[in-house]
Amino acid sequence: MRSWTHAEEEALRYLASRLSGPELAIAFGRSHVAIRVKACRLGIELGGRSCETNLKQQTPAVLRRVVEIVNAELCPSCGKRAIGVKSTGLCGPCHFERLREVHEEEIAKADAQRELWAARSKLYRRRVSAGASEGTQA
Repeated sequence: MRSWTHAEEEALRYLASRLSGPELAIAFGRSHVAIRVKACRLGIELGGRSCETNLKQQTPAVLRRVVEIVNAELCPSCGKRAIGVKSTGLCGPCHFERLREVHEEEIAKADAQRELWAARSKLYRRRVSAGASEGTQA
């Protein structure tokens, strides 16, 4: 008996209203009883469809997507969701969080650079005014 991953639980939440119990069992590679028990523990109500639903009614694309979600690697940052952004290898929320951090770092760098130039300008103005006042006193 293998344990449920967070990605499988999220997929079950998403697909419970769209697929019947037997279809979910096939898609997840688990027994129908395991699907029902997990749905009950998560407080998910399985779709009201009959248990005798014809699996041919579901497109292969839907079942393929379920298998992809279930077998996907988890995000290395949070370990909760499947990798959703191939370029970074992170899930969507973690990807956007990292982008936000990068942008905030760039903003902080620009602010620090602006403050440096302001301090340099202030020092230059003091030197110029000090030189001018020395020239008038001499």
